[in-house]
Amino acid sequence: MLLVAGVRSSTRTNMARAGTPPPMQAQPAAAPPPAGLSEDIHAEILARVPAKSVLRFRSVCRAWRRLTTDPYFLAAHARLRPAEVVLYRYLDSARRENRPLGYAVDVALDALPVSGDRARRRRLVRYPKYYVTGSREPWRYSMPQHCLLLASCGGVLLFATKGADSYLLCNPITRQWAALPKITDAAAGAAGGIRVSEYAFYFHEPSGEHRLLCGRREPAGADDAPTAWCILSTGAALPRRVDTCTQAADDLRVPGLRHTDATPVPLHGHLHWPPHRDALNRETLEMVAFDTAAETFHAMAGPRVAASARMKLFAMDGLLVAANFGGEEARHVDLWFLTCYGTADGRWERRHRVATPWGFGWGVASLMATAAASDDRGNVMLGTHHGLSVYNVRTKTVRVVKDVATRSNDVLMSRHVFRESLVQHPGFRHRQARSYADLPLIHFWR
Repeated sequence: MLLVAGVRSSTRTNMARAGTPPPMQAQPAAAPPPAGLSEDIHAEILARVPAKSVLRFRSVCRAWRRLTTDPYFLAAHARLRPAEVVLYRYLDSARRENRPLGYAVDVALDALPVSGDRARRRRLVRYPKYYVTGSREPWRYSMPQHCLLLASCGGVLLFATKGADSYLLCNPITRQWAALPKITDAAAGAAGGIRVSEYAFYFHEPSGEHRLLCGRREPAGADDAPTAWCILSTGAALPRRVDTCTQAADDLRVPGLRHTDATPVPLHGHLHWPPHRDALNRETLEMVAFDTAAETFHAMAGPRVAASARMKLFAMDGLLVAANFGGEEARHVDLWFLTCYGTADGRWERRHRVATPWGFGWGVASLMATAAASDDRGNVMLGTHHGLSVYNVRTKTVRVVKDVATRSNDVLMSRHVFRESLVQHPGFRHRQARSYADLPLIHFWR
C-alpha cells in the first residue's frame, strides 16, 4: 500500500458514513463491492491511472467520485504521476504585413514521458509568445515578448506575461489559474529604477502556496548581485520582503530563471541550483541551496570533477543527481549521486557513464534546451534536438528516441519537467470550459 494513512482513514470514515460503494453493474443488494475489493484497494488502483482517466471515473458512481475528490487521494495521485519533459512546438500564424514569412507567434507546450514513449506524448497548453499589434512597424519593434514560460512545479506552470511585473500560474489539467501579486517599487524596497529578477518557483507545503522568489537589483551599472529579496505567493495580495541572510546570499552565485541553464530542483525542503566552479577555488565545484522553510541560502559542495563541468540537476529515488554533460568534445554524460544528504558523511558518487549518440559542441546557452529528468522506473532522459536518449539505471541500457525534437519539425526541447496534478489549490480560479474572457492568454487541451 503506497497511499498515505490519511487516505485510508478518510476512505474508512466515508465508508462508515455512506455505506459500501454501489456495484458497477446490477447485482443483488447484499453483494460485496465490485471484484470483492475494498475502497482502499480502489484508491491504490485509481492513484496510478492518468489524471484524464480519474476525471472520467468520477462519473462511474458516487463512491468513486467521493474517493477521487478526497484531498488525501489527490495528493497521493500527484506524487505517483511520472515525470514528463516539456517540449516547445512553434505554431504557424497568419501572415501579416509586418511579420516575416512563416514567423510563428504562438507556442504549444507538449509533454513527453521520460520513458520516451512517443505514443503518450500530449499537448498541454497554447499561448502567444509575442505580443501582436496592428502596427506596420518592423516585427522586431512591434512584437515584444508576451508570454514566457519561466518554470514548472507540482503541475503548475509559471508564465511571465507582458510587463516584467506580471506573473500568471496555470494548471493545464484542472484548468485552474491564478495571478501573483505585482512587484512595486515600495515592495521591492526602492524608490525607482529597480530591476527585478526571478530566481525560484516552488510549492510551500506548510502553507499550501505556490511561491516565486524574486531579487531586486540596483539600477544598471551597479553590482549585479541582488540587494533585497521578496516572495510572491498565491495566498497574499502583496509581495513579502524576506531576510535571506543577504550577506551570505551576496557571496553566492544564484542564477535567475531567465538566464540559467536549469531551474532549481526541490528536494528535502530545499531548492538546489546546478554546481558551478568556485570563484576563489577553481578546483572545486559549489552549488547553492535555498531552505524554503527558513528562507535562507547556503552553499553545498558539488561533485569533484577534474575536467569541464556543465551540469544539470534532477531528483531520483530521493537522491539528488547531477548530470555532467562535460566539455565541447564530450561523447558521454556522467551521472553523479549525492548520498547521505545533509550529513557529515554526504558525498557525491559517479555511478553511471552514459554514452551519447550525438556529437556536437556544447555552447554556453545550449543546456537551456537540454533534457535531464528521471522517472520511478529507473529511466533518465538526456539530450536535445541534436539527439535524445533514455538510459535505465537498473538495466544499464541506453536507447535513442528518434523524431521527437528536430530542427525540421519546429519542436525544441526545454529545460522544464512537468508532473500532472489534480490537487485543488487555494487562491486559484477555475477556467470556464467555453469562455476565454477570464483567461484570454492560455488555451487548454484535454
